[in-house]
Amino acid sequence: MRKLLCIAALLGVVLLVGSGTWADDKSNAAEEKALKARAEEFIAAFNKGDAKAMAAFFADDATLVNPAGVKGKGPAEIEKIIVSDVAAFLKDTKMDMTVTQFRPVGKDAAWIEIDHSVTGAKGPDGKPLPPITFHVPTLMVKKGKSWMIAEARPYAYLPPPPKPVAAAPAAKK
Repeated sequence: MRKLLCIAALLGVVLLVGSGTWADDKSNAAEEKALKARAEEFIAAFNKGDAKAMAAFFADDATLVNPAGVKGKGPAEIEKIIVSDVAAFLKDTKMDMTVTQFRPVGKDAAWIEIDHSVTGAKGPDGKPLPPITFHVPTLMVKKGKSWMIAEARPYAYLPPPPKPVAAAPAAKK
């Protein structure tokens, strides 16, 4: 009897949690398409160097933590970070973004993973850098008919660690 009650409770939790998600694959596909279109709009603003337009993609209570660990809350602070980044290491760069994962979270939210490539960056010495790839985990929220960024954390993967070196054989005595 106890086992049956546990199974019933678990089933109830699954149904309760599942009821808050999008109804079917068609609506998921439509929302994923809308998010990808929104990413294209952001790319256009980035490639114009328009910090104000980029900041407008963020919700009023959004948080951005850039790859250097600088944190901004809300569009005004986020715009300051973008202005600083575009004036420094992102000056005269171009970018591309690809949504690599889409996961609905509740009715009006989605978790997306983005691969973000930047070309044309220069190092502190002014010399061109190779293309840079950032990974951007992002929480999106739907406000009215528009998808807005609620949380974004762009970062670059570290290079893989070197393979371990085999230990030298012990010296014979």
